[in-house]
Amino acid sequence: MTLNPHTAQPRHAPDPPAGLFATSGSLVLMPVRHHSPACARAVVQLAQQLRPAAILVEGPSDFNERLDELYLPHTLPIAIYSYVRLDEQARLGAFYPFCEHSPEWQALLVGRKLGAAVRFIDMPWADLATRRTATHRYADRELRTSPYIPTLCQKLGVEDFDSLWDRLLEVDPRLTAEQVLERVGHFCYYLRMSGSHVPDEDLRREAFMADQVRAAQQEFNGPILVITGGYHSYGLFELLFQDKETRRRGDEEFVAHLPISSSPALPIATDRGIALTPFTDERLDSLTGYEAGMPSPGFYRQVWQARAAGRGDIYRNLLADAVATLRKRGQTASTADLIAVETSARALAALRGHAEVWRQDVIDAITGALIKEAIEPDTRHPFLDALLAVLRGDQRGKLAAGVVLPPLVHDIQSQLQTHDLEPQPKPRTVRLELTLPADLARSRVLHRLRMLSIRGFERRGGSDFVGRADLTIVWEEWLIAWSPDFDAGCIEAAIYGTTLLEAATARLLEQLARIERSAQRAALLLLDACLMGLSAPVDELLERLMALVRQDADFFSVAAALSHMLYLYRYDETLGTLGRTDIGDLLAETFGRACWLLETLGQPQGQDRELLRAFTALVQTFEACEQSLALDRAEFGTILRRAAANQHQRALVRGAANGALWTLHQADTAQVRTDLRACAVPDQIGDFLTGLFALARETAQRHPDFMSSIDELVLEFDDEAYLQALPAMRLAFSFFTPREKHYIAQTLL
Repeated sequence: MTLNPHTAQPRHAPDPPAGLFATSGSLVLMPVRHHSPACARAVVQLAQQLRPAAILVEGPSDFNERLDELYLPHTLPIAIYSYVRLDEQARLGAFYPFCEHSPEWQALLVGRKLGAAVRFIDMPWADLATRRTATHRYADRELRTSPYIPTLCQKLGVEDFDSLWDRLLEVDPRLTAEQVLERVGHFCYYLRMSGSHVPDEDLRREAFMADQVRAAQQEFNGPILVITGGYHSYGLFELLFQDKETRRRGDEEFVAHLPISSSPALPIATDRGIALTPFTDERLDSLTGYEAGMPSPGFYRQVWQARAAGRGDIYRNLLADAVATLRKRGQTASTADLIAVETSARALAALRGHAEVWRQDVIDAITGALIKEAIEPDTRHPFLDALLAVLRGDQRGKLAAGVVLPPLVHDIQSQLQTHDLEPQPKPRTVRLELTLPADLARSRVLHRLRMLSIRGFERRGGSDFVGRADLTIVWEEWLIAWSPDFDAGCIEAAIYGTTLLEAATARLLEQLARIERSAQRAALLLLDACLMGLSAPVDELLERLMALVRQDADFFSVAAALSHMLYLYRYDETLGTLGRTDIGDLLAETFGRACWLLETLGQPQGQDRELLRAFTALVQTFEACEQSLALDRAEFGTILRRAAANQHQRALVRGAANGALWTLHQADTAQVRTDLRACAVPDQIGDFLTGLFALARETAQRHPDFMSSIDELVLEFDDEAYLQALPAMRLAFSFFTPREKHYIAQTLL
């Protein structure tokens, strides 16, 4: 089958220019799809035929001075990782992944074998980076989103873009390099011509790559082979071979590029870096982690290896691996099942005109031959799930010795070695007593790694600094074990800084910048900062937290933040925050904001626990910090009295306000009794007492006459009213311990 450009081309698209698909001459443009075995095979064949003086590859040109690192004995897949910090404090990173069947990787190998100069020619990613720039540079979104795809799929009778690509390029092993170039060239040319416009980013990149090609033409005597994504081939051809002005073809005037739209100035990169990093099949797979590219990298790796060895029947290995995977999962498939699948797969391949049984043929054969029962939505059959795992692959890359690693990696290794925290293949548990300086230092290192999401370090237990239920013994327990993702995690965290302390700080501030109007979340980050042992860097966090407190209109969020800050300022001795002036200033601001929000609280429903915790935080803060932070007792008492006297407010709020006033000696027993009588109806009295006892449990016990007043009010209820009030009353008295309830009962009797 051939792709006929006259029957498959989009409407209004001109024929490709002469010379676009040339495979000989001083300059040959080879269009490819990233991670395509067919394109990789064609690159090798064409290079061997052309014997170029230089091979220019779409890849980050700022890695050229370290190109020799790619020739070290790595275990694939690996990736070039480019990272940048912008003037707006955004930190971004992008990947250029390589696997065995990547055309770019094979271009590197065949170039070295032929003695040709090999260079990357793409614009450095740091010069392009914005928050909207794609982070996987060997993606093919431009191809997938073209309106030409549905038409071509319909003409060729396939379901989607990947099946279309396989039909045109991958299935037939007999395609020559010239045929692959022509098919990919036609395919990508019409995809480009059918789009509404070429993105500005691509035009900038193509202009940069064209300049690199021109420089190579001046430098080298001999043919030059240029390997780029197929979408860019015509753009380079136009820049290198044609006049960029409007061209006349017959009676039709054709403009290759629409005018470049004006775009805002790109942010300036204030810091940048580039390094190799391990990659995985899972991240390469377009069906899981990868934004685009060939799906099922495990399948295409088997295709590449089988055809390189001259073997066919690739599907047999797939089925064998799937059966082995099933057996590991405790399930089996009989010989008769496999025969049925093979028969169906071969029939489907013949029906679809495939030269070999292909990926989708096997998937459909399993679905038709083995899956008899209906499959529930969002579930998969075990056999099909096993096959998809085999198709995806489980290969993990590993960097060879001699690679230049970012400074952060060396600092992490040094810190782990210094504190005896190096991960080993055998997991180990580390218990830390945070009152010991050495253990506290180890804890800080581990929390910094946790902030950077470095795999292999998991906090399994210890003191709860958030809930603070029991801090009599301050300890932590961590599980440390080597993870296959450890090296990659350390390298990719270099986007945040050159040392572990700097990187963890930058990561924390990045998370802080994403918080909007939530003082509680920001206060938890303040706690994280203290756990990591950050001192001076906390200043920026405190400034941002102060702004969030002033913006947050949620009483419960501000009160929760108040509770965390109170602990750090007044009670913490372990983390080094006790009595810090800056935290004290923030605590006073938060207390004032919470009081103001209390006045505008309304009638919250369904948040009773949070409400009582909020009142408790206010009272505890006032009791602990009235003198040190110069909190105004009269003003606080006035706010509480207004809440207690508000007849339109919920009984729970009125009770809590009375409890706070009673505890702070701002209300006498007579006043509390008066407010109690105002709520002495079956559907309110229990809620009032719940709020009251939550804030004034000990004070209430010191006033037996008040308990007698409650008894008198309840005795006035008839049976129906009593049963209605009973559940809430029981909840109210649950704040007392068994011994205290016994004492209250004795007093009443």
